[in-house]
Amino acid sequence: MTPVKHNLSAIKGEFITLTIGYNGEVEPEDLFACIRQSTYDEWYRAKFNITVSKDNLAAGERCRIILSLDTKEFLDGRYVWDLFVWAGGRPVKCLVKGQLTILEGVSNRGK
Repeated sequence: MTPVKHNLSAIKGEFITLTIGYNGEVEPEDLFACIRQSTYDEWYRAKFNITVSKDNLAAGERCRIILSLDTKEFLDGRYVWDLFVWAGGRPVKCLVKGQLTILEGVSNRGK
């Protein structure tokens, strides 16, 4: 199965929250989502906080994966991100991938 592509955009300093309906059952420790400057970078820039909910599910969903990230430490620019299911100490399935664009704001630098 090909991962879903989902691009994100935020003004530096905003919190990003993304809720993903999933037709399987997973726990937060079975998931990993991170941001890298490019797909070839060895180290990740930041990782998403991950929670899993089984409340208010839509038809076909067995859980909802909630990703959150604070962008205050990012420089403006384009990054890549993805969400993987892990098992046995290794990634086994990429659910979502995309780009994250951080834009510089005007009023976010102080008042």
